[in-house]
Amino acid sequence: MIARSGMWAMAGLAALMAAACSPGGAKAEAAKSQAVAPVEVEVYRIAQTRQAGVLRASGLLAYKSETILSFGVPGMIESLLVDDGAHVSAGQTLATLRRTSVGADPAESEVVRQTAQQTFDRISRLHAAGAASQADLDNARLALERAREIVSLVAPATGVILRRDAERGQTVTAGQSILQLGEDRTGVIVRAQLSSVDVAQVRVGDVTQVNIPGRDQRMGKVTQISPKMVANMGSFEVEVRLDNPKDLKSGEVAEVLIAAKPVPGQVERTAYLIPAISLIDARADQGMVYVVGSDGKAARRSIQTEGVTDAGVVVTGGLEPGEAIITRGASMVRDGDAVKFRQE
Repeated sequence: MIARSGMWAMAGLAALMAAACSPGGAKAEAAKSQAVAPVEVEVYRIAQTRQAGVLRASGLLAYKSETILSFGVPGMIESLLVDDGAHVSAGQTLATLRRTSVGADPAESEVVRQTAQQTFDRISRLHAAGAASQADLDNARLALERAREIVSLVAPATGVILRRDAERGQTVTAGQSILQLGEDRTGVIVRAQLSSVDVAQVRVGDVTQVNIPGRDQRMGKVTQISPKMVANMGSFEVEVRLDNPKDLKSGEVAEVLIAAKPVPGQVERTAYLIPAISLIDARADQGMVYVVGSDGKAARRSIQTEGVTDAGVVVTGGLEPGEAIITRGASMVRDGDAVKFRQE
């Protein structure tokens, strides 16, 4: 019985060897070999740099120009043609008003209106020829508006209606707010507050990262730094203009991340700059990259980040000088995969 069992074992081993040598077995081995072929990637070699870190500040989104629109004369609103959120074009009629203080004598009122129209037309021609000032033109336009029975309110620029402060049929006074317009031409900004120490590390033109709760990450640039401390706050206002303000709303809270510039005499800390394409995941101040080890395999690595600069992502922990991280090809790699460098 023992001899027979040994014979069966030998037969089984021979069958396995035959299967491995058969065409089907060879194909299986080839497929297995192809499955573990190194993934071709591009890498970035970490170089040590020094930075003073990244500044964080919070502020509110707003249009650079938010204009209050009103009638220059008292009266009753006859029509109100737009509502909150409406996009309007420059010159578009937004509302009309019937004056309540036009002269009691219709004939006299008509003479006043004709005279105001003629004066406005004449001043307009002179202004176009450079013979009248802008103030002269504005005064003539105001006089014409006051003489008209029906007064129109037009959009001074293309933008969005942020707020409607009146209703049709309402009696309003001269200068009373009817609508508030956010002008597209001036863009959307964040006004953030920085301390006197932090503001010294910021320059106009610095690239910033803007985080808005519930929205995708936006980029921007520092466009203005207040030369005077904000009263009763002990801070300076920094204005950041967003590159892509689409769908954003005035009043939303935003966090601004600015890569700080070293200040003479300040103790600096080590940070690294890596290409943004190397991040395979990013949340708040955490990120994930693939680091290529000495064995030629990709290892998933958690890193600490602190915003962006125009050169890349600021990394404050998780990487060492000289390490190679995968840039192009990172989406094709899994933890432990063998890789080969396309270029360094």
